[in-house]
Amino acid sequence: MNIETAGPRGRAPALGLTLLLLACGADAPAEGGAAQEATAPVELSEPISASGLSIALPAAWNRLEPRSAMRMLEAGIPGSGGPGEISAYYFGPGGGGGAAANVERWKSQVVLPPGAPEPTTQSRESGGVRRTWIELEGTVKASTIGSFPTTDLHDGALFGAVIEAPGGPWYLRAVGPGATMREQRQAFLAMLDSARPEG
Repeated sequence: MNIETAGPRGRAPALGLTLLLLACGADAPAEGGAAQEATAPVELSEPISASGLSIALPAAWNRLEPRSAMRMLEAGIPGSGGPGEISAYYFGPGGGGGAAANVERWKSQVVLPPGAPEPTTQSRESGGVRRTWIELEGTVKASTIGSFPTTDLHDGALFGAVIEAPGGPWYLRAVGPGATMREQRQAFLAMLDSARPEG
């Protein structure tokens, strides 16, 4: 079973590297990473355990009741550009189509601006967990399965991530106005880095 997801274009991999280095130490850089920059720490909520995964949402995000049995969690993402949303999906061990297929699906859901560089998939592995993500910015197409957005979101951004660990994978799709998602990028990556197999 496949899921719908996407994220902002990979134009600033250094920021993602910086957050992950600060959160987990400089000995395990993200693939394709660049020079480090100073970033403020992200406050996370208490970890949530769902479908065999423990993950901590950013404290500023608003946890919501999942609207579908396919979604293990949902949250609202605040920001200056207007609200965004994140959903996490789990289809059982080995389910959901895999990282590469979902990255391609997320890419198909965002129309990049003319001349934009090809988005770059990034990944990081630590603590027995591999995180693969892509960031896309442009026009996020209206969802066909009832996810956000319900109409085309111009100047939007989509962050898609796959968390691979024993019992996984899990899929995360965060979408919102570009300004909001740029503000929340560091928080998104801190959340990914908090992921651990439950138990």
